[in-house]
Amino acid sequence: MRSAISHLPRWLHNEHAGTNRWWGRSVVSLRVCSAINCCAERGTVGIKLFAFSRRRNGVTVEEFQQYWEGVHARQVADEPSLRRHVRRYELNHRLQEDYARDRFRPEGAGAGWDGVAVLWFDSPADFEAMQAEPAFGAHAGDGAEFRDEAQLVVLTRDPEVIVSKPNCGDAGAKMLCILRRKAGLDLAKFHEHWLRHHGGLFRQIPELYEPLLAYEQNHGVPAPDAAFDGVTEQWFHSYRSFLASLDVEAVERDVNPDLAYFLDPAGTEFIMAAPPTVVFGDE
Repeated sequence: MRSAISHLPRWLHNEHAGTNRWWGRSVVSLRVCSAINCCAERGTVGIKLFAFSRRRNGVTVEEFQQYWEGVHARQVADEPSLRRHVRRYELNHRLQEDYARDRFRPEGAGAGWDGVAVLWFDSPADFEAMQAEPAFGAHAGDGAEFRDEAQLVVLTRDPEVIVSKPNCGDAGAKMLCILRRKAGLDLAKFHEHWLRHHGGLFRQIPELYEPLLAYEQNHGVPAPDAAFDGVTEQWFHSYRSFLASLDVEAVERDVNPDLAYFLDPAGTEFIMAAPPTVVFGDE
């Protein structure tokens, strides 16, 4: 097999160019939505928000994860005025094995991303109402205690299910990849191509389909100031099986040329995460 880390496709290495903040007063109110997890019954559940975060300088990975889960997330879970607006809240912690990629990042790019928070709301009104609560300001300010100010954020519609296998609950690794379309590509054409052509590759080519336990595309809602256009979620048995999935002929022959056609490599970032920690939801 090719070197598992250094030969990842170029689009998996790049530092993106457009971070922003969401968990604060500058949040743009937009519609988002998705399903509960790779094995859930699907249907319209409202709106969905992805927020990629990384630790601030001086904070270790362990300190980041402990504070994120044990303090920051609990501020929503334990505060009724905030929790009542959120249907589900999960944290996707980056796998330890995945940190080896960071040494290949461009000089000066800094550490990679340490985790992805995903929140579901029943409606855009619930999303906006949570931000209007008096307790939200303190929670937003708490982010400076453990994470960098810059975040990658996208708001999405219900997911498009590309692959869903009966054993997806056995997944031990999950890829979350935030995407931005290539400059000059029409937004509607981007979404159509991503869904029909790119998604079709993973349905139709056996060596791409077989390693996947599940694959969902979360298409971003149209917005003039949206920095990103969607998030891919793919589930694998393990981190090793993810790496092995990159070492097949179809990746070089079909996937990489297609990615070059419709994605901006500077606006693509991903992490490999452990099965999500559900803070609350689906009780």
